[in-house]
Amino acid sequence: MSPAATSPQKTDRIVWWAHVARALAAVVVLFARFMVEFREQKSLVTLFTFASPVPAADIPASFAYHAYQWPKEHLYIDAGSAAVGMFFMLSGFVIPFALERRTLGAFGLRRLLRVYPTLWAATALSILFIWLTTRGNPFPLDRAQVVTSGTLVAQYGGHNWIDPSYWTIPIEELFYLTAALLAASRLLRRPAALVTVAAVLTAVSLWAGRIVPTPGEVPDTLFWTRFWIGRNVGFMIFIYCGVSLHMLYRGFWRRRTFALVAASIIGLFFIVTHHGPFQRPYIPGDQGTTYFNSFVLGFAIFLIFYLVGNRIPRSAPVQILGNISYEVYLTATVIGWTTLAWLTTQIGYFWALPLAAMTVLLVAYGLYRLVEKPTYDLAQKITNQPRWRTKTSWSDEPRARRRRRARRARPGYVPEWDLDRAPEPVPEPAAATLGLHSPAPDENGRAPDGRVERTEPEPTG
Repeated sequence: MSPAATSPQKTDRIVWWAHVARALAAVVVLFARFMVEFREQKSLVTLFTFASPVPAADIPASFAYHAYQWPKEHLYIDAGSAAVGMFFMLSGFVIPFALERRTLGAFGLRRLLRVYPTLWAATALSILFIWLTTRGNPFPLDRAQVVTSGTLVAQYGGHNWIDPSYWTIPIEELFYLTAALLAASRLLRRPAALVTVAAVLTAVSLWAGRIVPTPGEVPDTLFWTRFWIGRNVGFMIFIYCGVSLHMLYRGFWRRRTFALVAASIIGLFFIVTHHGPFQRPYIPGDQGTTYFNSFVLGFAIFLIFYLVGNRIPRSAPVQILGNISYEVYLTATVIGWTTLAWLTTQIGYFWALPLAAMTVLLVAYGLYRLVEKPTYDLAQKITNQPRWRTKTSWSDEPRARRRRRARRARPGYVPEWDLDRAPEPVPEPAAATLGLHSPAPDENGRAPDGRVERTEPEPTG
């Protein structure tokens, strides 16, 4: 059977094993918030929920709690941080799909409509929960905190987030910017370019983040902007491990190339976390070792999902959980902690856990159906117009390589015609934390005769 005969249908697709990884990461984040952080970080819970602390005696430790804590105490591995590492890997893996044969304006518009409407809706719900908690007292949030949290610049101005889980999204935004520039310059699929970018980011992180406030002075906006850019750029380095896996998945790189690039990026990430703004004296404690070990574990788990591939059975509950993982991430902290604290005082901690988790999942599903999915559909409708498309793409095979292959009479390999590697069709578009949707991969890269084809068919209406 010819490749053309086995090519997938033109339909919305997801990479199922990556979608399952998303669902797992969401579950781990929810577990970490409820089973560990709610018990261990009472000051943090009170700071963001404004609820009265729950006495330690009312939150008994369980086997699951001790199982979570053991690798943290002995191996400096935090499962919640490993889940964040998986989300970063996922972002690096899927964003190259979003950059396929679209203008930078289309990519930016899709990112804006993917991230911000859901963020604003979740922020509004968090503010509502805080208002309900503090009724009868002065409202604890000021306008600057609300505005800077809604625009994802709170940390740069020295403000507290409304929800502490927002800290990862500015890192994603920096990655979008650098990935879009690499795609526009046709350098995204070049191994040397990715390692060079990671090296430059390492230097920027070390220079910007290694800053301490002057004794006796209150840090100003310039200090916080420089410090947080240094940290966020340091985290962003790790996301390029996901980009390198994308290149392996699509058949653009060989395994040896992927291994060398990923090892180089992880090595640079080690330098940043152990010599940059993740250690004393730049922060009160040592975070570098835990972040590095946890992210490497997240990388390993994500790689295992890649190796298993689409042999993972499809499941409707996993499909839904993957769809709402962004919303779960945004609502598990303030909304989840507030609900869990109130229910714990009413019915006890262990009875409160499943009810609070169900509340978070229901709120997350409502946000997905009412906000994220409609706004993403709008983004698709706008950017499917021809003026938002390009005829060339970062994924096009370099001309020199095409000429060499033509001289040797070797047919081009089209990863999307490999049924073991191609994304599979789903009944409806699956949402993504920060961009799991990929363009329909039909005809991407190389046709059987070696011609370069477009990623998606031109829209007909």
